[in-house]
Amino acid sequence: AAGRGAFGDARIEFRFVAPDARRLVQSMPGGRGVIEMGVVGGKAWMGEPGRARAIDPKIAEEMAGGGDLQTLVHSLDARFEQFAAKGKASIGGREAWRIEMKPRANALAGMPATAWTVYIDTMNATILGLDIPAPPADAAANAPSPGGQAIRFSEWREVERAKLQPSDAKPPRLLCFGKAEIESGGMKVVLEFDRVAVDTLEPGAITAPPVIEP
Repeated sequence: AAGRGAFGDARIEFRFVAPDARRLVQSMPGGRGVIEMGVVGGKAWMGEPGRARAIDPKIAEEMAGGGDLQTLVHSLDARFEQFAAKGKASIGGREAWRIEMKPRANALAGMPATAWTVYIDTMNATILGLDIPAPPADAAANAPSPGGQAIRFSEWREVERAKLQPSDAKPPRLLCFGKAEIESGGMKVVLEFDRVAVDTLEPGAITAPPVIEP
């Protein structure tokens, strides 16, 4: 994905192999280098490539639990409970159901326990947005943003898949959003996704660096 924000443009690549391997690589705005964050089997690290340092488990838990928006919006039923309709709202000029939901125990470790809000298009059931409350005080220091976030999704399209073999059954249709706008603390970041693919990585494709400093 390409990201645009107040500090310049950046590129982000996020890969994961179920159940517990994640790796995010982000170029810093203005060409100021590259930073990597990953977790494999509970071992978490962050830093410039080749200069990895161990990071707080809470950050690794957040990354494994929902650090990638594409996987988050496709697993709301597994990560949340107590869904309650709260009427309708207008999101980007579209009518949407406003639904509150509570994170399941341990499903979003380190994230707020108070209700999130999801907005679902009344016409085609795509997710148009999320309102995420501020994290609790004990997690705020490790949170990507100390305040709440408002996220809006658009440009939904079909996900790229690995090439099927003749013997494979046709998989169900899977959609992804092409654009996400994130507002928090008076700042706005726009993510534009140039590729979203599934079933393209083999087990073991993501490994921890050979040396992770304390």
